[in-house]
This record gives sequence, structure tokens and C-alpha cells, in this order.
Amino acid sequence: MATNKYDEIAQAAITLFNRKGYHATSVQDIADEVGLQKGSLYHYINSKEELLLEIATKSINGFCRELEAVCEQASTAQEKLERAIYHHFDIVIGHLEMTTVLLREAFFLSDDQHKLIKDANDRYLNLWVQIIQEGIDTHEFRGEDPRLTALSILGSCNWVYRWYKADGKKSPQEIARYFCDLHLLGVLNR
Repeated sequence: MATNKYDEIAQAAITLFNRKGYHATSVQDIADEVGLQKGSLYHYINSKEELLLEIATKSINGFCRELEAVCEQASTAQEKLERAIYHHFDIVIGHLEMTTVLLREAFFLSDDQHKLIKDANDRYLNLWVQIIQEGIDTHEFRGEDPRLTALSILGSCNWVYRWYKADGKKSPQEIARYFCDLHLLGVLNR
């Protein structure tokens, strides 16, 4: 439940952007969803694009904060990678609509605004690369290209927003465990 009107507007936008897409959602749709007149909505937001930027920024910054905490708390590269995958799944599945908006709709931002999201995405990717490079350096992982390895892992983990169903056969933890096993099998130096 939203704690203030802006949060309520942001949540309505997330739901509508997820359901209809950014371009198909009008400012009037958002206003209707929260019971405001269109003109009154502009008391809380400057534009639909700014609202999308705020949603995408909040989402990617949440991913970064969680992974930074994992990097500080876990001891080995293997433990960091496992926890990173679990945390990634927790965020994607726990905030499925917001993650969908980030991964699918943020590309519709103007160049300047999209660059802010791209920079944050790069920061997140670089944390994954650091974990994998650490594993290579400590001989826990094999591999020659930590960036490509990170992109491979993130690509498969991000795609879950397209197919995950809460009423599916596997729980989020079972899916995360499967992905951990799959990716660790590919990188562990055994």
C-alpha cells in the first residue's frame, strides 16, 4: 500500500506500464487509476517520462544496493555469486511489475534520461564482473572473460520476468537454486 499520493501514483504507473506498456498508457489513465483529475496529477509529477525515469531509477538502484551488500557480506567468490543470483531473483520476483517496467519500458526514455539508467545498469553489471573476476583470480572460477560470463548469467536471470508465474511448478527459491547450480557448474574450477 502506498504511503503517500506520489507513491500511489508511482504504483499505478507501474501497474499500467506493465499491463499496457509505456506508450499505450496515458497520463489520463494514471490519473483515473488514482482518482485524480489529469490537471491535479501534475501537482505530483512533471511528466509521464519523468515518472518512468523515477520508477526505473528506483528499480535499478535497488538491484545495486542488494548486490553491494552481498559483496560486503559474503566471503568467497562462489558464495557471492550464489547470493547474487538469489538476491537478483528475490528482487525480480518480489517486484515483478517494477522489474518488467525497468527491463522492458525504460528504453523509451529520452537519450539523456536513458543514459542515467544505462549508467546504473553498467554499475550493476560491473559488480557482477568483479565477483566473477575475483573468482578467476582466486582460482575458484575458470574463464577468460568475466564480463561475458556476467552478461550470460544476467541475461538468463533477467528473462525470468517474461515467464515466471506465481502459481507455477517451482517456487522462486527452487528456480534460484536451479540457476545457481546451472551457472556455478559452468564457472567453477573443478
